[in-house]
Amino acid sequence: MSKLRNPVIFEIGGTSFEVDIDKQVLRQTNDQANEISFVKDMGDSGKYYLLRYNHVTKRPEPERYDQYIETIAIPPLVQLDPEGMSAKYGIPIDQLAGKTDFQVIVDQNALELRQSGALPQIDLAGEKFTVDLRLQELRNSRYFFPVISLKSFELTNDGWHYEAYYHPVMKQVVEIDPKLLEFPEGVVKLKIPNELGLDPVAAARQYGMDERELLRRHPIQKDLKAEVIPLSETHIPALIRRNREALQQEHRDNAQRSRPKHRHKF
Repeated sequence: MSKLRNPVIFEIGGTSFEVDIDKQVLRQTNDQANEISFVKDMGDSGKYYLLRYNHVTKRPEPERYDQYIETIAIPPLVQLDPEGMSAKYGIPIDQLAGKTDFQVIVDQNALELRQSGALPQIDLAGEKFTVDLRLQELRNSRYFFPVISLKSFELTNDGWHYEAYYHPVMKQVVEIDPKLLEFPEGVVKLKIPNELGLDPVAAARQYGMDERELLRRHPIQKDLKAEVIPLSETHIPALIRRNREALQQEHRDNAQRSRPKHRHKF
């Protein structure tokens, strides 16, 4: 979507809000920190959203009742910004008519397939694996073996991905020797989405979350594929260098200790 396109503005009681379809929020134009979420702060009827809005604070007020709070109908994103929705989700503008935001944001064919019981698949270094969050495992889609436990992956610092060292020939997650002196042959590092990216439907069931709300924020991803990272782009080269330097120092120390302290006089 072009960054040069002017933002779509929607006014509520004389206050201007920018329509952000990427974050699915209304953002106050003169107070960028003030965002009203279509997902968390409004009720979605399909044809429109209901927002309990405080005209003083310019914020949603779902609980309070006073003279400054009004329930307002907000048009759906497909009406507020059809051009942006068309560009983001690859649907021609003339085909948006009659569709709800949920139908556009969440691939309905993929959702129907998933709800019928079909599990998602992910490409791990050229091999398809079936994602089974209930059992916390990835199973080879062709042979059903080997099975890789998701617990063998480490969560990244940002919490959005899992990482592990992987041997594509063995099709297994492997451990890296902390005293490594050479690159392990054939090993790469894999980076995959967390549960929300792998299977939002199963994640919603597993964690007791509202499925529609979760899917709005984390739609089903097509063609899941692990990022394959060469070891040369990880911390492994630095680890090998430190280990080699430590080994060389150990050899020097041993040689120093083995030398006689005093020479014999003849």
